[in-house]
Amino acid sequence: MAEMIRGVEDEVPISCGRFNLFDGSDLGHDADPETEAGALLAEPDQIALGQVGIKSQAWARRAHVRMEAWDTEPPAPGKPWTEAGQVRYLSPGGIVYLCGLMHSPSRQMLLLGPPFFVYGLRAYAGPVRTQPADYDETVTEAVEESWLLRFWPLADAAGPALRAESEAGGQVAARMREILPLEPGSAVPRPEQWPALHPLPEPEPPTLVTRPSPPMRGMERVPSREAAGRILVPQETLDFAQRLEETLGDLRIDMLGNLPRNIGSWSQSQLEDYATQLRVSMRIGRELNPHGVPMLQLEASSVRTVLIGPEPGFSGRAWVWAKDENAYADVLSVDRQVIVRDRIRQNTLLTGIVTILRNENDFAEVRAATQAEAARVITVERLRD
Repeated sequence: MAEMIRGVEDEVPISCGRFNLFDGSDLGHDADPETEAGALLAEPDQIALGQVGIKSQAWARRAHVRMEAWDTEPPAPGKPWTEAGQVRYLSPGGIVYLCGLMHSPSRQMLLLGPPFFVYGLRAYAGPVRTQPADYDETVTEAVEESWLLRFWPLADAAGPALRAESEAGGQVAARMREILPLEPGSAVPRPEQWPALHPLPEPEPPTLVTRPSPPMRGMERVPSREAAGRILVPQETLDFAQRLEETLGDLRIDMLGNLPRNIGSWSQSQLEDYATQLRVSMRIGRELNPHGVPMLQLEASSVRTVLIGPEPGFSGRAWVWAKDENAYADVLSVDRQVIVRDRIRQNTLLTGIVTILRNENDFAEVRAATQAEAARVITVERLRD
C-alpha cells in the first residue's frame, strides 16, 4: 500500500498564466518544457529534466501548492481534486522548489528522495478563490487557485550519469534520459535501501553530533594590552544585533559554521529569507537521517562527492584528521581507511563514505552512507582507477 513520506505547502505568484517547478540542483534548467501534458509543460514524450512548467487553470494571481513525496504510486486524492497532467520527472538533485516567472524562487523545498532518480509526477487542480475585481465589482476574477503535486520513485537513473562523471554538469544530467523509456516490468527502487524514501518516525529520535578536533599546532603567545578609554558601540550595531536575535533566535544554536560575513549589511527581508533557508535546510537534514544515526560536522571542502558538489542527499568520500585512528567509527564506517599517520603531531588522517545532510556557510553535516548510496561513490572511484 502506498504511503506518503512527507509533504510541504507553498504559495507562488502566477505570471503569464504559469509558474515553474525547478530542481534544487540547478541542473536541467536549460531544458525546453513547452510540450503540453495536460496542464504540465515538459519535453516531448512527457519527460521533464529538472524543470516542469505548470499552466494556470483559472489565470489567478497566486497558486497555493501542496507538494507530496510518496514511496510508491499514490492513489487518487478524490474531491475536490481533478487530475490535470502527468510526466516522468528526472531529478538530478532529489529536491524541488517552486518559482514564478520573473520572481525570486521560493525558499520552501520538498525532498523527493535520492538524487538522480526518475520520479512520477501527477498534478491535480483544486478549488479557485474568487473576489470582485478592483476595477468593477460586478466582475468576478480569480485570486488564488489550488494545486496538488504528487511524486513517487520510478527508477534509479544514476548509472549513465556515473559513467560520465568527468563531463560537464549539464551533460551528466542529460545522460539520465538514456534509461527512458523504462522497460516493461523494470524494477522500481526499493524504499528500504534509501533513507531519503523513509518517513520521519514519531517522535524524532535523538541524534549524536560530533565535531572533529583540528590538528594540534604549536602554542603562540598573544600580546595583550589594556583598553584605553571607554568602548562605544554604534546604535546601528545594537539595532542590528537585536534584529538578528529576533529573526534567527534559536536557529543559531544548530546552524553550521559562522554567520555570513556581510550579514551586517542585510535588510530585514534578507534576514527573514535567510532564517527560512536555515529552517528548510535543518528540516531536510532530519529527513535525510530519519533513523537518527550519528552525524559529523566537517568543512564542506573535506567531502568529495560524485556528480554534484557536497549538497544534501549526495554521497561522497570524507577525509578527517583525528587524534585516534578509531575516532568517528560510527560515521566513517563505510569503506573506512587509514590514509596516513602523523606520529610527530599524533594525528591520523581517516576516510570513509558519507552522505551529506546539510551544507551551510561552507560546513557540511554528514552521516554514514548506506550500501546503495556508497555503491555510487565506489563505482566512480573504480572508473577513475
